Amino acid sequence: MTAATPEPTFRDPSGSLGFEEDRVVRRIRPEARTAVLDFLESPLCLRLQDRGDLVGATVDDSAAGLRLTHPKIPIPTYPWEWSPSQWLAAAELTLTLCEEALNDGWSLKDATPLNILFAGPKPVLVDILSFERRDPQSMIWLAYGQYVRTFLLPLVANKRMGWPLETSLFKRDGLEPADLFAAMGWADRMSRDAFWPVTLAALLERPGTKKGENQQGKPNQLGRRVSDPQMALDGLLRLLAGLRKRTRHALPNLDSSKWSKYQTTLTHYTEHESAQKHAWVREVIAETQPARVLDIGANTGEFSASAAEMGAQVVALERDAASAERLFRMSRERDLSIQTIHADIARPTPAAGWENSESTALLPRLEGQFELVLMLAVIHHLLLMEQIPLRAILALCHRLTLRHLVIEWVPVEDPMFQSLMRGRDELYGELHEDDLIAACAGLFRVLRRQPLDNGRVLFLLQREG
Repeated sequence: MTAATPEPTFRDPSGSLGFEEDRVVRRIRPEARTAVLDFLESPLCLRLQDRGDLVGATVDDSAAGLRLTHPKIPIPTYPWEWSPSQWLAAAELTLTLCEEALNDGWSLKDATPLNILFAGPKPVLVDILSFERRDPQSMIWLAYGQYVRTFLLPLVANKRMGWPLETSLFKRDGLEPADLFAAMGWADRMSRDAFWPVTLAALLERPGTKKGENQQGKPNQLGRRVSDPQMALDGLLRLLAGLRKRTRHALPNLDSSKWSKYQTTLTHYTEHESAQKHAWVREVIAETQPARVLDIGANTGEFSASAAEMGAQVVALERDAASAERLFRMSRERDLSIQTIHADIARPTPAAGWENSESTALLPRLEGQFELVLMLAVIHHLLLMEQIPLRAILALCHRLTLRHLVIEWVPVEDPMFQSLMRGRDELYGELHEDDLIAACAGLFRVLRRQPLDNGRVLFLLQREG
């Protein structure tokens, strides 16, 4: 009998969710059984699942109760690991599904990025229990406030004040207008992005606000019923259209960084050397034929794109926010199977939530999931900037890959190595690729070695043990 892990989701009054090996199992509480089956059998549900916008479900309705088994997204990610455009993609999916549901007589009662996962570059709603029948005379969207707090306000804070989206790790229920208002100057408070969801809302929250107004500064919708169902529907659709427009406008400008322009500004690679490196990596991918590839320090995504074009499912890990943003946009525009994760392999996302069980740490989600791991122009950053020993770096790679590892060795004489060493010659000035080979003992063996004209060396390693 398969042992189930503790249930990480327990706040939904309609059911709870847990994992059994490679399956996601949702147990439905008896009082919600009829409503859940009603939605599962609806044309709306079947249509959304057929499109891939809503997670699939196998129904087990027995004397033991109603259970739904969902396919598992291989590498789940959380909003604090997304780029701004991933936030926007998740928000747009939420609004689109709500609009479609309204037209079919349903509604979304929850609207949080925590209900969205990415399969490659595609967002998928994974909470089937978020749908409920709609009162045709009501102009209420119950998830309105939640959408503003969890989707819109984090984007506004990121765009106007540079608050990292990663801080959503500590704000499961989103941001409050008053928090942003207190941190903003008047120029930001009166901006197109912030005036309605922040300034007006915060002012109306203050003592003396008229009763019947909610925390977004809108009239309390609990009493908003009309006799004409079409009028109610039109009002809700206008509300969603307005939210969509405001959310799109809250997308931050694509900021530049020294890493996001890496491929076009690098001086340690000539055009010939860059082509030489790219051709060798493509040759390795063709030879090893990995089904899944992890690209650590993916930067602009050049090698992630090559792996995806050759048929692999790719997870691209990038710590630089602007680079992760560009990478995600590229994967969407080119329709490549690349899942972008904005995170730092040296300081990976921790577990969080009740008893650290509601969201899993990054490394356990990645370990043992890939036939090939790429670490191109990364190892010297870990050595010099993070002071991680070579053996520890390779031990982590051993846990991440099932078969192969590609590493780029940057010699001490390399200009980039020298700029990062910062006078610590006694510690790192004598490092040689022989030290890399020695650190591989018992973990990897060298299959191929490819020196480049600029002195760097590419290694194809095979996992041992």
